[in-house]
Amino acid sequence: MNRLQSNTAQVIARRWFLRGQLQGVGFRPFVYRLARRQHLCGAVWNNAQGVIIEAQGNAAALDRLAEGLKKELPALARIDECRVEFISPRECLDEFVIAPTPDIQIVTGTAAGGSPKSTVTVDTAICPDCLRDMREPGNRRFGHGLINCTQCGPRYSIIQRIPYDRPNTTMREFAMCPDCHEEYANPGNRRFHAQPIACPQCGPQVRLIRANGHIVPGDPVTGAASALAAGKIVAIKGIGGFHLAVRCDQAGAVSRLRQLKHRDAKPFAIMCADDQAAGELVTLSAAGWRMLRDPAAPIVLATRRANAPVAAEVAPGNNRLGVMLAYTPLQHLLFDALQAIPNAPHHLVMTSGNVQDEPLVIDNGEAQSRLGDLCDAILEHNRPIERCVDDSVFMDMETGSPLPIRRSRGFVPAPLNLPVAAEGMGLCVGAELKNTIALVNGQQAILSQHLGDITHPLAFEYFKKAMSDLSSLLGIRPQWIAHDLHPMYVSTGFAVARAAGKHIRLIGVQHHHAHAAALMGEHNQHRDILAVVCDGTGLAPDGSSWGGELLQAGLSDYRRLGGLRPLMLPGGDRAAGDIRRCALSAVYQAMGEQAADEPVVQALFPDSRESAMMLTMMRRGIALVKSSGAGRYFDAVAALLGLTKVNSFEAQAAMSVQAAADVAADREAPMLTTAWAVLNNENGLQIDLSEFWRATLAAIRSGMSATQIAWCFHEALAQAWAALVTQAVEKTGIDTVGLTGGVMTNARFAHRLAGLLETRGYTVLQHRLVPAGDGGISYGQAVVAAARNAGNAHRTGHQNDGIRGRNQTF
Repeated sequence: MNRLQSNTAQVIARRWFLRGQLQGVGFRPFVYRLARRQHLCGAVWNNAQGVIIEAQGNAAALDRLAEGLKKELPALARIDECRVEFISPRECLDEFVIAPTPDIQIVTGTAAGGSPKSTVTVDTAICPDCLRDMREPGNRRFGHGLINCTQCGPRYSIIQRIPYDRPNTTMREFAMCPDCHEEYANPGNRRFHAQPIACPQCGPQVRLIRANGHIVPGDPVTGAASALAAGKIVAIKGIGGFHLAVRCDQAGAVSRLRQLKHRDAKPFAIMCADDQAAGELVTLSAAGWRMLRDPAAPIVLATRRANAPVAAEVAPGNNRLGVMLAYTPLQHLLFDALQAIPNAPHHLVMTSGNVQDEPLVIDNGEAQSRLGDLCDAILEHNRPIERCVDDSVFMDMETGSPLPIRRSRGFVPAPLNLPVAAEGMGLCVGAELKNTIALVNGQQAILSQHLGDITHPLAFEYFKKAMSDLSSLLGIRPQWIAHDLHPMYVSTGFAVARAAGKHIRLIGVQHHHAHAAALMGEHNQHRDILAVVCDGTGLAPDGSSWGGELLQAGLSDYRRLGGLRPLMLPGGDRAAGDIRRCALSAVYQAMGEQAADEPVVQALFPDSRESAMMLTMMRRGIALVKSSGAGRYFDAVAALLGLTKVNSFEAQAAMSVQAAADVAADREAPMLTTAWAVLNNENGLQIDLSEFWRATLAAIRSGMSATQIAWCFHEALAQAWAALVTQAVEKTGIDTVGLTGGVMTNARFAHRLAGLLETRGYTVLQHRLVPAGDGGISYGQAVVAAARNAGNAHRTGHQNDGIRGRNQTF
């Protein structure tokens, strides 16, 4: 007992209301120990908003408690908001306890006592302490593949409702054994109130089954390791879903996985046993190593070592590899078992457990039906996964912080702040590819995990389920919905249908303004910026296709100042796949009718009738789309250089151009790097690369290497954008420049452009929290919608859905 002295005249009491990442991270046990150390009495408990602490004792002790809350937080805990009030001391209170969570009823988006603002904790990698327990002979959790404590393990992937207590998770069906219960109730144990606590006697179990469902006898982990060492494909259940694994050093094994998964060329991720294994494959910056080792355990894209023991089929035509460290207990046990097998690998392809574009498989039964034809065995456990959460992906930028490519496991659903608080609760439905959704409540946006390409029927069902799931979990009932302006996007159609007949306001946000606003939101930028927005495509107000734009962007509106000269793409959207059309358009832009005589065009179109038809379409302006998309420019270069003729996955061609540039032996070529112009015409400031296309054709005819031309393209494009931005700075007086859009995931281009702009003295903003690509669109929609709802943002001249925007000429 921790009794107070009887002199109650000196006793005062305070109540703390705390909000942030506080549930499932050992926060209540931490408060318990801190309060007992200060000889305080009272209680701590979870509620739907976060955590409440009531403590009483002398003033100095209460002050030390408050100081400890600031300076001694558990590693995974984060306090976003703290409110303190004085209360009257309670009689007959003689100890500090962890009180049961009250029964909270969510009604129309509001919990008893206030809106449900509690942050759901993210899933994290196994901690060093649990790893030692699992590997220590004699420890009762030795070899237990589902070990965890208050500092690691599943959280978001298993929670079913707030607050985060065991009965509200998928662990509720596993009754604690006496030993686990003793640890759970012991304040001195690090598993004190660890909600997923379990052991081999009372927790979930692991088994290995064949693809037909028959159980494989013997130790399941040893059996899976033997299969992998033999080049077999094994589906492995993780925290947020299944992976498909195969050894990465055997070309035949990797090719078989590609064939079964219907994934022709998109790179596979590689899981490494430890730091040393990762260092054998890639070179990483200091920031890249920190990200790789982060408890979120993301995939990090980094430069491949020349002697990396990885088959070319893992990442065809790419000089980067996506690597991650083993992060679940089961994965570590698997690598431990592989270590005991002669010539077994300590790197494995570890790709998402699905067929291309389908949602991740999370259920054991579903694994047999959907993955049974893709693998030889399934290593599963019977801890249910509530929602699928794919691996997060970051790009090592070599200088500065890594760039988020996919924000998912380990980061979701941690909230992001908005520069302006929204009025009412909202839903942002994002883009169509690389979709995420965002829920908005006050000054916070909660982004979903990566949902993928929602044009796929199964992915669209997952999109709707994720929306319902996250809304229910957080108790948010949208009063408005923000969406992209493209009327044919599946997400836009859903928004319109959802709002029909209901008192829900629709807020349309132009695609590239959303990119710019996401970047502004990350940096809490309230003033206008000049946003260089480079991606593949986005609907312009005039119905054309944008994708290489300079915007004067505010939080609620924008004005287009210029961009890339559009290419005329025969067949419209078909050019995004058949990139020969982009190349032909570039040659036509430079050579006109003489394009048909160019050897490179004849090589791309052996049937001259095909190219003649497309040239006629461009000459007459029929059945084509005018696109300023920067991605289409990269596609054109890739096809002209013979790197690829198709995009079998998004940005395949652009990745091949970057990879070629990165290995170029000869680089500087003035006739290419200076072959650009910035025009000032009725379309605003416009980058014209006609001369670059002509110089490139001459360079190809002269035998210049594809790698050198690829390097020169990056340099010319970066220089041209820097020149355009400089003219815009001179006219607007704005010298803060943002780099956003999917093309900014090209590390070479983004780094060079940022350097050129910084040399001119401009402040450059780049993404660090949300993806530069379409995975960040929902957050950008949230920023714009919140600013418009608040009605107090600076207006730049183009607002209210961007339907009638116009260019600004100088």
